[in-house]
Amino acid sequence: MSDRAKVILRIIAFISAVTLIGVALYFAFFRGAPTVVPTADDADTNPTGSLSGAGEAGELPSAGTTTKPGTLPPTQIAAGGSTVVRQLTTSAVLSPTLTASGALAYYDPADGRFYSITNAGEATAISPKQFPAASNVIFSNNADNVILEFPDGSNIVYGFNSGKQVTLPSHWEDFSFSSDGNAIAGKSIGNDASNRSLILTSTDGSQTQVIAALGNNSSKVSVNLSPSSNIVAFSRTGQIQSGFGREEYYLIGLDGQAAGALIVDGSNFSAIWAPDGSHLLYSVADPSNSYSAALWYADSRGDRYGDARVRVNLSTWVEKCTYADASTLYCAAPKTIAEGDGADHSLATAMDNIYRISVPSGKVTLVGYPAVQTHMSNLSLSADGTTLYYLDSDGLLSALRVN
Repeated sequence: MSDRAKVILRIIAFISAVTLIGVALYFAFFRGAPTVVPTADDADTNPTGSLSGAGEAGELPSAGTTTKPGTLPPTQIAAGGSTVVRQLTTSAVLSPTLTASGALAYYDPADGRFYSITNAGEATAISPKQFPAASNVIFSNNADNVILEFPDGSNIVYGFNSGKQVTLPSHWEDFSFSSDGNAIAGKSIGNDASNRSLILTSTDGSQTQVIAALGNNSSKVSVNLSPSSNIVAFSRTGQIQSGFGREEYYLIGLDGQAAGALIVDGSNFSAIWAPDGSHLLYSVADPSNSYSAALWYADSRGDRYGDARVRVNLSTWVEKCTYADASTLYCAAPKTIAEGDGADHSLATAMDNIYRISVPSGKVTLVGYPAVQTHMSNLSLSADGTTLYYLDSDGLLSALRVN
């Protein structure tokens, strides 16, 4: 082959290569996506502009029914995960408490009235009386009587069955009802230390008796009547204990004397009694764990209280717990706890899970968490043990099934 022919072939090969490269680049970068003609099965059955799965006009999905991709839908009954929530009120309420009939009584600050709500979600007024602007509301067991505290310091006892209203002295505070609702313990705080005492009175304000003088120790005493009313208060006036952050609390009896003692490993002590008074659950800020919340069980049988103590493996506060029976509790606990949160549960920012605690073993079981995740407070369990009531972060009354 001549040199001229070789040159021509090289030119043709070069042009062909450039052409092939150009075609490849076109298909790779410039050609549009292929058009797919939908079949009858693939066609969108929604009218133009509508949203798939939407309800009727103006209807919103039920709370807790939406799920994120890759997550399981909430269950109707708690099974260790997200659980459907029923919102029972549309505004913030105070102090939800179970009544003798199994309904839930509460105070509505919006109109100053008391209501009860059934498990079916029906709310009715339980009294024609109106008490505007109460700052704190304390129900007796079964919600037969209530104490209302007002910002000006005035205190009122009201009986739902009797319809009677009694005014208590404005210098009385820190109230606790007896289990039958007929007696009230509290502190009488005079201006002078010599006029400060632990008291017990009837719901009509009569038959008042002084249990013990408080003097300068009134801030160290917290009123907390036991179910049998043989213990009136806890007093942080015990002997100095060895061990960092350890304190001794005296349990003050009706005679004003120490009926026992409880060694507490931490500060910010708060306790609730078991329904039968056989033990108590308390929480503290644990100094050995960056003052995070620590939960303890203490036996209260016998002559000396608190001899048997068990630390529960759950970081939360008793204010977020409720008894189902003498051996079972339900507690809400933040998913994470920050340092120092034990001093004040309102400092916790993480959302809550729900746990079941068995005593005296201290066994902790995850029950689940609200599908509408929130902070939970004022927990109570329905009489049949199926429904857990609580106030959410906005103070709204909500419920979910645990059994």
